[in-house]
Amino acid sequence: MPVLSKPLNKPLPVPGFRVGSASCGVKSADLKGKRQDVTLIVCDVPAQAAAVFTQNTFRAACVSFGEETVRKHATDIRAIVANAGNANAGVGEMERVWSQQLIDLGAKAAGVDSHQVLSASTGVIGEPFPIERIAATLHEASDSLAEDNWIQAAEAIRTTDTFAKHTSRQFEAAGKTYTITGVSKGSGMIHPNMATMLGFIATDAPVSAEKLQTILIPIADRSFNSISVDGDTSTNDTVYVLSSGLGLGGTELNDTSDFEQALQEVSTELAQLIVRDGEGVTKFVTIKVSGAENETQARTLGRTIAVSPLVKTAFAGSDANWGRILMAIGNSDAPIKADSVTVKADDVLILEHGNLHPDYKDEMGMAVFSKQEFTLFVDIGLGVAQATVWTGDLTHEYIEINAEYRT
Repeated sequence: MPVLSKPLNKPLPVPGFRVGSASCGVKSADLKGKRQDVTLIVCDVPAQAAAVFTQNTFRAACVSFGEETVRKHATDIRAIVANAGNANAGVGEMERVWSQQLIDLGAKAAGVDSHQVLSASTGVIGEPFPIERIAATLHEASDSLAEDNWIQAAEAIRTTDTFAKHTSRQFEAAGKTYTITGVSKGSGMIHPNMATMLGFIATDAPVSAEKLQTILIPIADRSFNSISVDGDTSTNDTVYVLSSGLGLGGTELNDTSDFEQALQEVSTELAQLIVRDGEGVTKFVTIKVSGAENETQARTLGRTIAVSPLVKTAFAGSDANWGRILMAIGNSDAPIKADSVTVKADDVLILEHGNLHPDYKDEMGMAVFSKQEFTLFVDIGLGVAQATVWTGDLTHEYIEINAEYRT
């Protein structure tokens, strides 16, 4: 069961964008008509675009195409077409052929040119891509295009996700209210090295593609790059941000600070939802690292703790095994000094300057680790930089899900 503290609010429509979905039976022909597995996001005007992509060397063709399209046509994007159920990755020369065909089909369905279309795929790696099933049914996505179909988009990109992930924010600038709405998918193979999984974010705020790209990179680092479910970076990880620019008649915002804050909130919530829905996850753990020499060092240390199987199984067993946490801290690249490290779980001080706190009792730590949500604080005493990472536990269910993923 996902670790959700509250129900998700309905995502808000974004001026200039319409969304549709189709049931094509991408993973299996038997699923056609039973679940939505392709989404089409269309912008009624040329959109400004920014993106971040996986750093996995075995990146899928859709990632390479997307990177090239954003590089050449970032000010003229009209659509995103995305499917779940098959990653179209690791399948040799046909991968690029099928990826281009998906782009062409998306362009036809959206009524735009192929160079204006971004694509994304997620699902099983190494399986032939059923482009013919998508071609036969993609018209359902164009037929269903509507401004308030964002939940359907979130549903259509799910794989092992147990719920559709979406969120919205509004902010005011120059006397006008703007909207940002995003959807994402992800549950397993989550340890992003750029952004993560699939994430599509739309806004009507008039921000240029160049500025969007500059803004997105640090926001991705502090959201999508700050989560981990299992330590594996996918071949297909992609996040796209599109701006219709319809606000203020297209006059670009001079001050983007409120936009950046809202985009950070959207990105962070989407990223956290992925951890909350991690495969087999029963705990949502925030790891706050402070006292680092720089933010990258702090984030790297947090990720080292987050991916440790021994730490994650301790989370699962509600076992405040602080020795495993120290082990993970010592495995990071930071020049750790043992007598400078302090560790706290919520408000329980476990280790202070390298020494077990005299008031600490094991049952105090166990009480924190038994919570569905808690925060682990680690100060390494090397500087003033900090970073936050979100992770979950590692359970028997995770093994069951992934042992049976293709069957």
